[in-house]
Amino acid sequence: MARPLRVLIADDDRDLADALAGYVRECGHDPVATITAGGLEVIRRYGQFEPDVVLLDIMMPRFNGLTVCHALLSRDPDAKIVFVSGKVDGAHPFVTGAGAVACLGKPIVRTQLAEVLRGIAPRES
Repeated sequence: MARPLRVLIADDDRDLADALAGYVRECGHDPVATITAGGLEVIRRYGQFEPDVVLLDIMMPRFNGLTVCHALLSRDPDAKIVFVSGKVDGAHPFVTGAGAVACLGKPIVRTQLAEVLRGIAPRES
Protein backbone atom coordinates (compact mmCIF):
# COMPACT_ATOMS: atom_id res chain seq x y z
CA MET A 1 0.00 0.00 0.00
CA ALA A 2 1.19 3.51 -0.81
CA ARG A 3 2.10 5.83 2.03
CA PRO A 4 -0.66 8.07 3.40
CA LEU A 5 -1.21 11.36 1.61
CA ARG A 6 -0.10 14.57 3.28
CA VAL A 7 -3.17 16.83 3.07
CA LEU A 8 -3.28 20.60 3.55
CA ILE A 9 -6.82 21.72 4.46
CA ALA A 10 -7.90 25.29 3.73
CA ASP A 11 -11.37 26.48 4.71
CA ASP A 12 -12.30 29.68 6.53
CA ASP A 13 -14.97 27.80 8.51
CA ARG A 14 -13.03 26.35 11.48
CA ASP A 15 -15.66 23.70 12.25
CA LEU A 16 -15.71 22.45 8.66
CA ALA A 17 -11.91 22.49 8.46
CA ASP A 18 -11.74 20.39 11.65
CA ALA A 19 -14.37 17.99 10.28
CA LEU A 20 -12.38 17.65 7.05
CA ALA A 21 -9.26 16.86 9.05
CA GLY A 22 -11.20 14.12 10.85
CA TYR A 23 -12.43 12.69 7.54
CA VAL A 24 -8.88 12.75 6.15
CA ARG A 25 -7.67 10.78 9.19
CA GLU A 26 -10.57 8.31 8.85
CA CYS A 27 -9.47 7.76 5.24
CA GLY A 28 -5.99 6.83 6.49
CA HIS A 29 -4.23 10.04 5.48
CA ASP A 30 -2.32 12.77 7.33
CA PRO A 31 -3.73 16.31 7.62
CA VAL A 32 -0.46 18.28 7.84
CA ALA A 33 -2.13 21.65 8.47
CA THR A 34 -5.52 23.29 8.71
CA ILE A 35 -5.56 26.88 7.49
CA THR A 36 -8.55 29.09 8.25
CA ALA A 37 -6.91 32.51 7.87
CA GLY A 38 -7.59 32.86 4.15
CA GLY A 39 -6.14 32.15 0.75
CA LEU A 40 -3.00 34.23 1.13
CA GLU A 41 -1.95 32.06 4.08
CA VAL A 42 -2.44 28.92 1.97
CA ILE A 43 0.01 30.26 -0.62
CA ARG A 44 2.50 31.18 2.10
CA ARG A 45 2.33 27.80 3.85
CA TYR A 46 2.20 25.47 0.83
CA GLY A 47 5.99 25.43 0.45
CA GLN A 48 6.44 24.79 4.15
CA PHE A 49 4.32 21.63 4.19
CA GLU A 50 4.78 20.36 0.61
CA PRO A 51 1.47 18.47 0.74
CA ASP A 52 0.43 15.76 -1.70
CA VAL A 53 -2.96 17.43 -2.01
CA VAL A 54 -4.74 20.62 -0.92
CA LEU A 55 -8.42 20.59 0.03
CA LEU A 56 -9.28 24.17 -0.84
CA ASP A 57 -12.47 26.12 -0.17
CA ILE A 58 -13.34 28.25 -3.18
CA MET A 59 -14.90 31.09 -1.18
CA MET A 60 -11.90 32.03 1.02
CA PRO A 61 -11.14 35.59 2.19
CA ARG A 62 -7.86 37.26 1.19
CA PHE A 63 -7.56 35.47 -2.18
CA ASN A 64 -10.32 33.09 -3.15
CA GLY A 65 -9.67 29.45 -3.96
CA LEU A 66 -9.48 30.05 -7.72
CA THR A 67 -6.72 32.63 -7.25
CA VAL A 68 -4.91 30.36 -4.79
CA CYS A 69 -5.16 27.42 -7.19
CA HIS A 70 -3.63 29.45 -10.03
CA ALA A 71 -0.84 30.72 -7.74
CA LEU A 72 0.01 27.22 -6.47
CA LEU A 73 0.00 25.68 -9.93
CA SER A 74 2.20 28.48 -11.30
CA ARG A 75 4.77 27.66 -8.57
CA ASP A 76 4.29 23.89 -8.65
CA PRO A 77 2.69 22.50 -11.84
CA ASP A 78 2.39 19.10 -10.11
CA ALA A 79 0.26 20.49 -7.23
CA LYS A 80 -2.96 18.56 -6.64
CA ILE A 81 -5.86 20.80 -5.66
CA VAL A 82 -9.33 19.56 -4.69
CA PHE A 83 -11.88 22.36 -4.48
CA VAL A 84 -14.48 22.27 -1.73
CA SER A 85 -17.53 24.50 -2.13
CA GLY A 86 -21.07 24.90 -0.97
CA LYS A 87 -21.80 27.83 -3.25
CA VAL A 88 -19.93 27.34 -6.52
CA ASP A 89 -20.90 24.58 -8.93
CA GLY A 90 -18.00 22.28 -9.79
CA ALA A 91 -19.07 22.42 -13.45
CA HIS A 92 -18.72 26.22 -13.63
CA PRO A 93 -16.16 27.20 -16.32
CA PHE A 94 -14.03 29.13 -13.80
CA VAL A 95 -13.77 25.99 -11.69
CA THR A 96 -13.18 23.50 -14.50
CA GLY A 97 -10.57 25.76 -16.07
CA ALA A 98 -8.63 26.40 -12.85
CA GLY A 99 -6.63 23.16 -12.90
CA ALA A 100 -8.03 21.42 -9.82
CA VAL A 101 -8.17 17.61 -9.95
CA ALA A 102 -11.66 17.50 -8.40
CA CYS A 103 -14.42 19.56 -6.81
CA LEU A 104 -16.44 18.35 -3.83
CA GLY A 105 -19.70 19.97 -2.78
CA LYS A 106 -20.56 20.86 0.79
CA PRO A 107 -21.63 19.19 2.92
CA ILE A 108 -18.72 16.84 2.33
CA VAL A 109 -19.54 13.15 2.06
CA ARG A 110 -16.69 11.09 3.51
CA THR A 111 -17.03 8.33 0.92
CA GLN A 112 -16.70 10.86 -1.91
CA LEU A 113 -13.64 12.39 -0.26
CA ALA A 114 -12.12 8.92 0.17
CA GLU A 115 -12.71 8.17 -3.52
CA VAL A 116 -11.04 11.40 -4.63
CA LEU A 117 -8.05 10.83 -2.32
CA ARG A 118 -7.64 7.25 -3.61
CA GLY A 119 -7.10 8.71 -7.07
CA ILE A 120 -4.16 10.89 -5.98
CA ALA A 121 -0.67 9.46 -5.80
CA PRO A 122 1.74 10.60 -3.08
CA ARG A 123 4.59 12.87 -4.16
CA GLU A 124 7.91 11.23 -4.86
CA SER A 125 10.15 11.56 -1.82
